[in-house]
Amino acid sequence: MTASDNIYKYCQPPEILAPAGDTEALLGAIKGAADAVYLGVEDFNARKGAKNFRLDELEEAINLAHSRGVKVFLALNIPIKQKELQNALDVVDKAYSYGIDAIIIEDLGLMKILSSTYPDLPLHASTQMTIHNLEGVTFAEEAGASRVILSRELTVEQVKDIVGRSNIDIELFVHGALCYSYSGRCLFSSFLSDRSANRGACTQPCRRQYHLMIDGEEAGRGMIGEYPISCAELCTLPDLDSIVRTGIKSLKIEGRMKKPEYVTASSEAYKTAVERICKTGINLSPQEIEAYETDLAKLFYRGFTGGFVSGQRDVTHQKYSSSYGLSLGRVKEISRSKHHAGLKIKLLQDINDKDGIGILTSMRMLGCRVDFITSGGERVEKASKGEEVILEISPKTGKAVRPQDEVFLSTDNRLIDSIRKKKLRTIPANIRVFARLGEKLRIEMEENRNSVSFTDDFVVPEAISSPTTGEQISLAMEKLGDTPYHAGSVEVVLDENIFIPVGVLTNARRQVASLLQEAVLILYKREQKQPAADVYSIQESGKQDIKPVDIPFAKTRKRLLLSADVSSTESLFAAANAGADIIYIPIEMFSELTEAQNNLHTGELRAKGTEIVFVTPQVAFDHEIEALKKLMEDVHRAKFTVACSNPGTVRVAAQMGIPFVAQRELNIFNNATAYAYFESGARRVTLSTELNLEEIKDISSAAGEDREQHQLEVLAYGRELLLITENDLLKPLVDRKILDQDSNVSLEDNRGENFPVKRMGRRTLIYHSRVLDMREHLESLRDSGVDVLRLDLSMNSKKEIRETIRAYRSGLEGKSCRPLSGSEHITQGHYFEGVL
Repeated sequence: MTASDNIYKYCQPPEILAPAGDTEALLGAIKGAADAVYLGVEDFNARKGAKNFRLDELEEAINLAHSRGVKVFLALNIPIKQKELQNALDVVDKAYSYGIDAIIIEDLGLMKILSSTYPDLPLHASTQMTIHNLEGVTFAEEAGASRVILSRELTVEQVKDIVGRSNIDIELFVHGALCYSYSGRCLFSSFLSDRSANRGACTQPCRRQYHLMIDGEEAGRGMIGEYPISCAELCTLPDLDSIVRTGIKSLKIEGRMKKPEYVTASSEAYKTAVERICKTGINLSPQEIEAYETDLAKLFYRGFTGGFVSGQRDVTHQKYSSSYGLSLGRVKEISRSKHHAGLKIKLLQDINDKDGIGILTSMRMLGCRVDFITSGGERVEKASKGEEVILEISPKTGKAVRPQDEVFLSTDNRLIDSIRKKKLRTIPANIRVFARLGEKLRIEMEENRNSVSFTDDFVVPEAISSPTTGEQISLAMEKLGDTPYHAGSVEVVLDENIFIPVGVLTNARRQVASLLQEAVLILYKREQKQPAADVYSIQESGKQDIKPVDIPFAKTRKRLLLSADVSSTESLFAAANAGADIIYIPIEMFSELTEAQNNLHTGELRAKGTEIVFVTPQVAFDHEIEALKKLMEDVHRAKFTVACSNPGTVRVAAQMGIPFVAQRELNIFNNATAYAYFESGARRVTLSTELNLEEIKDISSAAGEDREQHQLEVLAYGRELLLITENDLLKPLVDRKILDQDSNVSLEDNRGENFPVKRMGRRTLIYHSRVLDMREHLESLRDSGVDVLRLDLSMNSKKEIRETIRAYRSGLEGKSCRPLSGSEHITQGHYFEGVL
């Protein structure tokens, strides 16, 4: 759209935020007309597999983007370990001085430190914080965020409601790879390989093959496919007008591990679409959307889904989990020779000589290059959709191909070449040239509100033969070449009959363009503040005190307390009778627990000091929050505690003045984050199960020994919940009445590990194949400095609950006891290794 176009009639186009995994991808984003890019530095981001930028490369990258009018956001969106806090602050301090436009953050403690240290630096709450309701957005705002990236599981109606009622900017993913789990809640990679998805080192176990097991028997792959939890690629172009009308501030494209051409094409597609929508009120035509989707699929494709935001409930693509391209057709016949194999196929897409294809054989997907295309008995350079041709490939690959194998177009070289040839976006600059007889040549150049002037030493003389014209001067000024600018307008003020050599004009133009670029970049620069991690304490007022962080605790350490998660009233009483000091139970059980027949028993437990904590759901959409608030009010009135595992319910508890427990799902990795939750009203925080014993000890040491009011808790026993998703994996089986309430369902991988699968409403929960059991290492847990050992017994019978609690109680008292049932399938989690 040009400056002469009417102002946007229907809306202001949202920002297009593109991924930049390296410098080439950053250039690709600029070519695609992205408004902003997000990038990572070294290991402090959620894409360690991307090339990322070294810290000494960051300033150059920021300058490159800023000179082209593109903002840069630094993704520091992982939980930060205690010993990493100083390094993380050093990275931010450098980025701040270089002129970074915003920091994307997952770690609440780091957010609070940065908010108080750099009040002029925008902070964006990462999708890793799992913010999916208005209360969560407000919580992030109060912590210092100026923008929230919402969970990808929200519908467009939910997004619109949040945008309409929030005070800060809202951002949403609209294109690229989807995580099967809620972001920030996936431990699958972590517990399979010690490579944490939450820390950016995901090994993508969701992309692997699994067998569906029902009551120990394989159900057949036809039930849910070979790759049941592998997601298709998100593509919201068909519904983009609805998303734009929510008033969203930023549309985010996933892909810091993708190629530059992908970044260019996806940015350009979404930029074109939002400008069309805001100018006309209408989305791209179906034909235009199909054309864009076709090009995008050639660059990376494993099926497209509109995602939850478009109202789709099944976002998986269970046939194949890697990028394979567009369907090109099926092999009709095969001819083989010493030098090549020929695949006869009727084309579903255009294809060019030397393009890449994938062939789905009975064994696996094979990738290769098309050496030649034969059509009508002649070799051709390209063939069109609908033609019947022979694709000649290597004889080695051809050996595995059979008739009816499906062929895919995975690389379109002409498309890639055309994308690479695109020019970098430039910014309009207005130029004025003053060429007065007997005066020095002077040029003014202006871009937005930045203006510079350059006066050359050249004194303009009278022409001897051929005078320099205004047209010639204008032409010389317009040749801005590889600068970040193009001429918006050129005004020449000159006397008649003067002469200026072309070389002088060229040099003066280069000098003034360089001065303008310097003037623009210097506006972003700031002075470093050199914060020290060990001197920050975030107070309730939000102000920064320079003093050591000390959390009040009792100096004489009492015995380690035992807490237990249970799922029913009967299990609660069993846990209490077995000796649990603290019992967690779902908040949905509150009414039953306080009924007359249970109330007396509950009162007796409280009288002897047993603490009962009601656990709020991991996920609570806004339409669920009101009912949940009422339940939380009832809990508070009855003087019980609640446990919260998302920022929204944390804020509700804080606003109501309800003491709460910050759950391990909040990814508490350091003392600053623990303290941030204590400030909000937490009486106890459960540290992340991705920490090892030394890292836990680091937090305890930083917290200090005097901790009377606040407690640190760790999980010592239980089957870890690896992920929670809105995808209803088991619905097809329920609909066909293959499952009943008592069915035991699991996913079995190729190593024979079985991961239990549970259905909660329309959500799916997948658990670890092994049970954490730290009973033989209780002294190590004691030495780590924690106060409470938590036993997750929510999936156990009453007998197992009693057995496990008594075993741990005996162990804490120094007594030996027989092994627990099922102890052959145990793990010590990350306590002795930790995660990347």
